[in-house]
Amino acid sequence: MGEERRAAVARIRRLRVSVALAVIVAVIAGLGGYRIGLSRERHSATAVVLTGTVTWSNAETRLIAFETDGVVRKPNEGDMIYSVLTDNWQDVAGTFRSDGTYPTCLAGKSDDPVSMDHHRAELTVIDWDTGGAQPMHVAVRVRCLD
Repeated sequence: MGEERRAAVARIRRLRVSVALAVIVAVIAGLGGYRIGLSRERHSATAVVLTGTVTWSNAETRLIAFETDGVVRKPNEGDMIYSVLTDNWQDVAGTFRSDGTYPTCLAGKSDDPVSMDHHRAELTVIDWDTGGAQPMHVAVRVRCLD
């Protein structure tokens, strides 16, 4: 019986060591993942509503030049270009459109994709940091004002 008991005790010790090693590995992996998660930047975007004038628009590229009310550009500063990434928009009557059409206050006349008609609009925008010198300006909602 003494031999049987020693074998059982040895199995229990091996099991305890295996469990302890598994717990240590799990803790190290968890702490490592936590540290990696902390080292990465968190990305979030806060949307801002801007009112102003669309001075140029291209329906094919879905890019617009937009002048925000009350913001004066410096003489050598370029146009503020926005990428329009929404298929939902609101027309001047307040009707929401989600039919895939380009907003009327951004569209050109008939078959011309480019408009320089200076329409008033309200944009909900976010800035997307692409890692370049300047962020990409994205219009996620368009509301036509005229």
